[in-house]
Amino acid sequence: MQTTARQHQRHGASRTFVLVDDAEPAEIIGYFALAVRSMTARESIPAPMMKRLPSKVPGFTLARLAIAQRHQGRGFGELLLISAMKRVKSAAAEVGGFALFVDAKAPQGALFYQKYGFTSLPDDPLIMLIPIADIPN
Repeated sequence: MQTTARQHQRHGASRTFVLVDDAEPAEIIGYFALAVRSMTARESIPAPMMKRLPSKVPGFTLARLAIAQRHQGRGFGELLLISAMKRVKSAAAEVGGFALFVDAKAPQGALFYQKYGFTSLPDDPLIMLIPIADIPN
């Protein structure tokens, strides 16, 4: 994880944000990575969201979100997801962007994101998005 994150950061492919325990800063509790997403065709977006969008829409990708196994089930995933959403909302205020996308690895992951307002794309239920306008402040 650390090598990949460092390489992606060095090449500008993504940015990784790490959560550590202040009492044990060498131990990583969890992390997330954000990246710019390639333009997405309007037709790929769920129909209710398509209204007044250009033919291709810009967005961001939650490239990774992981919690160390021994820290799972303690709310750290929610904490990191909300942090990622706020960072994207802030970046979009400066440069634009329609949505935050995530490629869920499994149906259980999709259920997690769905609780926070993410909607599946019609052609692939594991690719999900939340319009940036719908991200709480």
